[in-house]
Amino acid sequence: MALLIIPTFLSAFLLFQIELIIAKLFLPNYGGSYLVWGACIVFFQAVLLAGYVFAHTFLRRLGTSSYLKVHLLLLFIPLLFFPLRDFHFSFGSLPLVLVLDIFWRLIVTIGPVFFVLSTMSLVTQSWLADSFLKERNNPYGLYAISNLGSFAALLTYPFVFERYLTNTEQLQIWRILYLVLAFTNLWAWRMVKTDGRHLEKQSVSEAVPVAISQILRWLCLGAAGVVMFMSVTNIITYEVAPVPLLWIIPLGIYLMAFILNFKKKPWCPLWIVRYIGPIIGFAAMMYFMSQKHLLPVILVIVLLCAFLFFICMYTQHQLIQSKPSSSAQMTLFYVMISLGGFLGGMLTSWIIPWISNTLIEYLAGLLLVALMVPQPSKRLPFWQGSLCVLLLVAAFFVWPNFVNGYHLWSFALLWVTVWVSFLGLASDKKLFAFVLIGIIFLAPWLESIWQKVHFIIKKRNYYGIYEVFDNPKDGVRELVHGTTLHGLEFFDQDKRRIPLGYYSPDSAIGSLLIADIFQAKRVGVVGLGTGTLSMYAKPSCPIDYYELDGDVYKFASDYFWYMAQAPGEVNVILGDARISLNKAADGLYDLLVIDAFSGDSIPTHLVNKDVLLEYRRKLAPRAGVVFHITNRYINLEPVLAKIAADSGAYAAIKDVGDEGVNMRSIWCVLTWDDERFLKLITQQNWQPLDISLKDQGRIWSDDYSTILPIINMNELAASLKTFNPLTW
Repeated sequence: MALLIIPTFLSAFLLFQIELIIAKLFLPNYGGSYLVWGACIVFFQAVLLAGYVFAHTFLRRLGTSSYLKVHLLLLFIPLLFFPLRDFHFSFGSLPLVLVLDIFWRLIVTIGPVFFVLSTMSLVTQSWLADSFLKERNNPYGLYAISNLGSFAALLTYPFVFERYLTNTEQLQIWRILYLVLAFTNLWAWRMVKTDGRHLEKQSVSEAVPVAISQILRWLCLGAAGVVMFMSVTNIITYEVAPVPLLWIIPLGIYLMAFILNFKKKPWCPLWIVRYIGPIIGFAAMMYFMSQKHLLPVILVIVLLCAFLFFICMYTQHQLIQSKPSSSAQMTLFYVMISLGGFLGGMLTSWIIPWISNTLIEYLAGLLLVALMVPQPSKRLPFWQGSLCVLLLVAAFFVWPNFVNGYHLWSFALLWVTVWVSFLGLASDKKLFAFVLIGIIFLAPWLESIWQKVHFIIKKRNYYGIYEVFDNPKDGVRELVHGTTLHGLEFFDQDKRRIPLGYYSPDSAIGSLLIADIFQAKRVGVVGLGTGTLSMYAKPSCPIDYYELDGDVYKFASDYFWYMAQAPGEVNVILGDARISLNKAADGLYDLLVIDAFSGDSIPTHLVNKDVLLEYRRKLAPRAGVVFHITNRYINLEPVLAKIAADSGAYAAIKDVGDEGVNMRSIWCVLTWDDERFLKLITQQNWQPLDISLKDQGRIWSDDYSTILPIINMNELAASLKTFNPLTW
């Protein structure tokens, strides 16, 4: 039995390890967009589906004994490509839509080996079902082992592999483990014999077709779980806390639900099944609650993940309860689950971002789950159904208009209202689904009610959700990306030329440009935002912006006035900054401003020792590089301290707090000119960067980066310290 458990666990471990390694290698080359991770997940689901269909088809046609010979051959074929041969990425301008470009690169790199690994779980389960082993009557236990391997890979990657190993070292270890997997399968083939007579006994049951309704149920339950965990990841990334490490939590919850429900003795609390209606209702409420920002960040994340766990437990419980009675239909069962997961991933990563400016995939996932809830024998009376709908109108439409802060009784009243109404709606499947469909269609309107903001424009693309809106209280127009303010500007035409926010004249970057310490004849800026720094351009000093997202350029041009009223020349170069900068002339800039670190996930390819060498080639002899490192959750000071020490640069930092038109911002400058560094310290009140920080961990490079040691957990937990749940 161990000879089947080990390759099942190891193949799933390797499957998820290569997912994480490749996604990390790809992420910086597409601007750090979360959708890269989402697109990679869809690719992995597509190949997993292809592997399941392949194994299902040939296991049925050849039988287990004959197929095992094919299986062993498949295991050794990828050695002709990766993992024995290395692969190299060549990223330039994207000729395809982002997700299609990612798909193509994945196909030509890890496609073959990923396909082979994707067949392993079905093969070992069929192998067990057709063996002489006593455990043959419950091969589904190996599926729990497979998910345990996936979970182990997910858990160990950020805390062990990514933190202590370079990408190259990770791939080397992965190659060794793949060879172990291949030879373990060869050993198992010699030791674990199949039972031909068992196949003959199954032939009768194979002739009995599975009902279409049952197949569709497997499909929808498989899709629901994937839609839910991917959409919770989106919410956490866009609306709560853009910390990449948090991306693994929803996926880990999804896998854990599979482990608990598919293990030898399945476990799922009965109260989850009994009260799935109110659980769906609470989950729907949390979608809007996360946008109102009344609760601490940590508490919102915990609640979102708790409801995700309950829902995934329900969907996985329904799957194991509806599994086929005969192991002959086992492979079809997994094919449909995989197909559902692939379709759910497509819906979340491809379709909805094209058709919606909101995160309605979360509500769509809840609708899928609601459609899988069995219809109770007793229907809900009309008056009770009407009362439930009225209560929901009060909860979703009226409550947010009257509650602007946290109050215990108002929250208690809200949760009781949601519980009672959804408990009743669960008794009428059609009305339940109709209500959720209504919430989905009204979601854009509901979001404006909960946020109390009238959006001038709201747009979603592969890099997140952008919102442009007016703030009458402060007399400014704002551009927000997820939870991050990317720029603001006065309504008043007489004040429109005043730079605001992180870039005000009192800010570190503003005062630096005004004092002209570096005597700049040309300035390069990575990251456009609203184009606020345009106000520091001069006839003798143009500013070149390098911007990845074309939509940001459109927002800055159409809805803000900084670039149009700039006192000097302003140019915008679209595309990945690192690729575009390499095309610029050497020695072109006297000052290079890297403004890609103001709150979202860190594009590590723009802040490491290798890219700094590229920056220096584009700088004049006495120039400098300024990094914007304002970030609620990531502390980049140790990273820059190590990079500065490695390159022999002087490093200084300046933190200016909220005052007047200035918003708190932190900037770090690196220069190799001692005279200008001295002026920064003595004339501009910059502080030398603490050199002791350079001893904290390994230096970032193109081959190594990890945000785990520099995550500011105190900031994540800060709101909890002042939060009093008993506030009346």
